[in-house]
Amino acid sequence: MATLDYALLAEYARIDPAGLVTIVGGSFDRVQATSTSGAHQTYVVMRVLLDESEGAASFEVSVEPPNRAYALQLTGTAARNPAAVPVDGRVGVTLTIGFMVPIVVAGRYVARVSVEGQPVQDLPFVVDIAGHNGS
Repeated sequence: MATLDYALLAEYARIDPAGLVTIVGGSFDRVQATSTSGAHQTYVVMRVLLDESEGAASFEVSVEPPNRAYALQLTGTAARNPAAVPVDGRVGVTLTIGFMVPIVVAGRYVARVSVEGQPVQDLPFVVDIAGHNGS
């Protein structure tokens, strides 16, 4: 059964052709904004572990502001690379999911990760607008 190995927020992330991940501004939990008219580039970096016999697993990543004015959502499939070599009977599939998160209010935003329809991790971050503490 597929499980989440890890997930984190980053300001930028990419996976190169060899499968190595580059992360910039990783593990942030606070965003400083000057107004509510902008957006913040946000990536969710995660690795899904598949059993050796599994070929893929579904995932969902969503982002919501504190006032729930919108919900950004991306669903997809974490598919096993046919060349991947299992370690301890598991194969890792690393993903980077990018969003431009509209900044609409100060406060606690949250990115939520689900694997195979099951919520597995919340990644909260606080947006502080022009010195207003949103926590």
